[in-house]
Amino acid sequence: MHQRRWLGVLLILLGVFIILSNVGVLDLGLWQLFATYWPLLLIGAGLYNLLTNPAGRFGGLIILLLGSLFLAGNLDQLNVFEYVSFWPLVLIFIGVWLLLRGHRKPREIDRSRLNLINIFSGTSSRVVSSNFKGGSSISIFGGAEIDLREAVLDGGRAQFDVFALFGGDDIYVPEGWNVVIKGLPIFAGWDDNTRNLSADDAEIESTLEINCLLLFGGVDVNN
Repeated sequence: MHQRRWLGVLLILLGVFIILSNVGVLDLGLWQLFATYWPLLLIGAGLYNLLTNPAGRFGGLIILLLGSLFLAGNLDQLNVFEYVSFWPLVLIFIGVWLLLRGHRKPREIDRSRLNLINIFSGTSSRVVSSNFKGGSSISIFGGAEIDLREAVLDGGRAQFDVFALFGGDDIYVPEGWNVVIKGLPIFAGWDDNTRNLSADDAEIESTLEINCLLLFGGVDVNN
């Protein structure tokens, strides 16, 4: 299933599950433990992002701050969300939006670096640079479509960093590129659907390294 679609289903299920728990339909000890301390996942991911900088410090600071606020509220230390108890409905709304949103018309990018930030939004970019060096994508409740099929990598190699929180990216590369994906997925994952080439394959002329930090998100790479 397309990353955007399974992410939308996940958000809807998570929102419904939280609502059922809040109204007392579900009363599970394990769920209560998770419901209290799940923000530690955000705090850990934020610290990891700050230390390794896979997609810039901006995303790490946001996730660290959100995790700290959620944990403080769960421990009754500081509840800044007491007037926004409807937030599970936001998850459901975003999940439906991810399932139903269509493709955007791509904008043409002709520069050596591509740096994207999508918060509650989405973008579509077609890179035509002849000396593409890489860049980064930060998706928070949003996503990006990145088409590199007309790009030429500077020196035959580039690095692209992806940070996704309840979001994800679709990346398209030409056949013949060697794609290397690594990183940290938390309730998330990536799919490399490109043509598999061995390291000594004569057709390999370019290598794209994708570093990921994913929380409830995903990355799809296709030809």
